[in-house]
Amino acid sequence: MEKVQEHVRAFGAVAEYKETTFMEDVSLKQLELRMPNGSVIYGLPANPETARGFTGNVTLDEFAFHADADRIYTALYPTITRGYSLEIISTPNGQTGKFYELAKAAGLTEFGVGSSELARTVSEPRTPNSEFRPAWSGHRVTLYEAVEQGLARQLKIPDSEFLSALRAGVDDRDWAQEYCCEFVSTAAQWISPELWQACVSSEASAEFGVGSSELAGKPEPRTPKSEPRLYAGWDIARKRDLSVIWISELVGDVTWTRGVMALRNLPTPDQLREARSLMPLLRRMTIDQSGMGLALFEQLAREFPGKVEGVQFTQAKKEAMAVRVKDRMEKRLLRIPDSDECRHSFLSLKRAVTDTGLARFDAEHDAKYGHADHFWACALAEAAAEQPTANWAECAFVTGEPVAAGLRERVL
Repeated sequence: MEKVQEHVRAFGAVAEYKETTFMEDVSLKQLELRMPNGSVIYGLPANPETARGFTGNVTLDEFAFHADADRIYTALYPTITRGYSLEIISTPNGQTGKFYELAKAAGLTEFGVGSSELARTVSEPRTPNSEFRPAWSGHRVTLYEAVEQGLARQLKIPDSEFLSALRAGVDDRDWAQEYCCEFVSTAAQWISPELWQACVSSEASAEFGVGSSELAGKPEPRTPKSEPRLYAGWDIARKRDLSVIWISELVGDVTWTRGVMALRNLPTPDQLREARSLMPLLRRMTIDQSGMGLALFEQLAREFPGKVEGVQFTQAKKEAMAVRVKDRMEKRLLRIPDSDECRHSFLSLKRAVTDTGLARFDAEHDAKYGHADHFWACALAEAAAEQPTANWAECAFVTGEPVAAGLRERVL
């Protein structure tokens, strides 16, 4: 309180701290700042209960970091209907939360983030999308703009030295968010472009029927000991996302992509027919049995016992599969075709840590490329190839001689 009074004496204002007890062991703490012209500023806790009932022009400070931002906003928004204003100020805090939603509505997320943005000079212009018409009046002040307006000169430090000294103390992510007012995603890209490119092979194929004699409709002659060499993973969807079947061949300990089927808006019976036609060529298929996938899994498991495995897409299961795919890519044990759909799917997957400390893997929905569906289909195919398969035609044989051999001839 003494510190506040020191700051306001220069303005001739009076700061008062009031504590009102309205229930036993419960008190409402309020900071008042009275100005010489009769204006009063009330400082309230970031709490939706204490925010309700107050009328006047409201300013929410560092709103992106409020623990209950949605409820605070809901409690204070009606003040606008009474003829007052609502001002929301904050440093960005990722691409989630109420502040991010409001900033997006105000057009403040229309500025691009990238290496060129992070390295831009003080004189580069910054203008939002000219076609954007926000419902809010959006404003932003970055460190560069503050320097342009004289911040470093007030501190008697050359602009370049001031910027260089601050820039040296933080990484790209913190610099973009804390000083450039960029809404940086809290999730990290799971598969880097470099890792993706290291696993791309011209001998892998996304075109169904190319790269494998079996898929091309020219199966090799089979002997009693021959078995299918292919594995498949099926990430099932119907409307919003893609339904993808990823087909791989295990050669030694390396899995080669031999075909990728992306089924868009295909009726469920037709999807089942496509999968059923593949089963004679496969040693095993792993299916996402979450949601609508359960019925398809049960049908194929009934028709092809022992060749179909269902996986429930829990967070723990998705984490295990994602980690396995990345591990095999880092060991160069996975060969992937260089297609736009596959590349976008792999690079779009992001890993975030929830409030409870658990890892969460997800990607944004894309009207053209889906929802990382190719990646999860590949992960399911890897899970299918990981499971051991007993092939009795190759390992079983008869040894010795029956004890009764020749007995009939000797008796007669």
